Amino acid sequence: MSRFAVIASVFLGCAAVGAAGVASAAEEAAAPQVSRAAAKLLKSAQDAVLAKNWTEAVTRLKEAQAVQGKNAYDEFVISTLLMQAYNGLGDQANVIPAIENVIASSYAQPALKVQLERVLLGVYAQQKNYDKVLAMADRLKASGEAGDDIASIVATTYYQQNRFKEAAAATEVIVEKQVAAGKKPAENTLLLLWQSARNAKDDAVAAKAVEQLILYYPKPDYWQNAMAGAMEKLGSDDRLKLMTYRLANAVGILKQGGHFRDMALIAIDQGNPGEAQSVLEQAFAKNLFTDPRDKESNTKLLDSAKKKAAADKASIAADEKAAADAPTGDPFVQIGAAYLGFGQVDKAISSISAGIAKGKLKYPDEAYLLLGIAQEKSKNNADAIKAFNKVTADQRYVRLAKLWVLEVRS
Repeated sequence: MSRFAVIASVFLGCAAVGAAGVASAAEEAAAPQVSRAAAKLLKSAQDAVLAKNWTEAVTRLKEAQAVQGKNAYDEFVISTLLMQAYNGLGDQANVIPAIENVIASSYAQPALKVQLERVLLGVYAQQKNYDKVLAMADRLKASGEAGDDIASIVATTYYQQNRFKEAAAATEVIVEKQVAAGKKPAENTLLLLWQSARNAKDDAVAAKAVEQLILYYPKPDYWQNAMAGAMEKLGSDDRLKLMTYRLANAVGILKQGGHFRDMALIAIDQGNPGEAQSVLEQAFAKNLFTDPRDKESNTKLLDSAKKKAAADKASIAADEKAAADAPTGDPFVQIGAAYLGFGQVDKAISSISAGIAKGKLKYPDEAYLLLGIAQEKSKNNADAIKAFNKVTADQRYVRLAKLWVLEVRS
């Protein structure tokens, strides 16, 4: 529908011209009337508008504009009819000043003014007339007529002006209002918030925006954005690296053969050959090793992981007995991680929980992350979130835990 479609619904009666064009004294006192000087031309123009003879209407109205002795109501009628005639002709350049004149008239009803102000705001936005967009938005806001649609246009206008801080602030208000009302924010609104915050270098707001995108629209691209920093700066902490790989794999953004190999090697080094076997089998199923030398090397690594996994399974019962006598809960957590790698999530939950209960853990954040992952795989979402929320010591792990909560909730 045209931005000016609303004009077609304007009731011509608001600027009706009587056949005689002259009112009695009583009628003049009751309602505004066109002047005797302009009445005949305005009646002809109105008839042309009703007949959709737009060119004829414009001609008669221009003649009326030149008439001496017009009154203020004549001007309102002329602007109202010109607005409709130019709209019929598709003449945007001339319809805009006609609309502005109607809005400015004291004879225009408040509801009509609001309608036309909204029309003009949209047109100004199309024309990239940013100053007028913002001015019109302020008018609508002052009259209590600026809803989320107007707020969105304002936020977009700020963004188009490279006023990213203002764009982020305006969009954040929209999102917070919708969330508070129990509504799902529009995807484009969240994208605008994220892009504005990024350009404004507001990392906190940008992170929150991408988290909301994941929560409401869990697409791989948004996960890629959320984890970009973590994946690009894996660093030398193999325990954190493995945890990062686990989340990336769970949300479908672990796509490089080298990352799968790296994940498998770290898993083996940390005593989880079952996990190493699983991730390498995934990589081969996805045909990620295309170079003949990579295929050969990773085939050997997979064979080694299978042998170590078989041996690990055979010794796990003895390991559990040793863990019961250990002074800390770390061995139980390690056994739980091994069970998780073998896909035995119930046993993983039991062992990791036992390790946490025993205490004196060297890596408590890692233990709660592993417990949350096991609970998530077991479809115990509420318990998974509780476990992830107990990751509090290391901010790097806290960030991963927050992302895991989003994965559970999305």
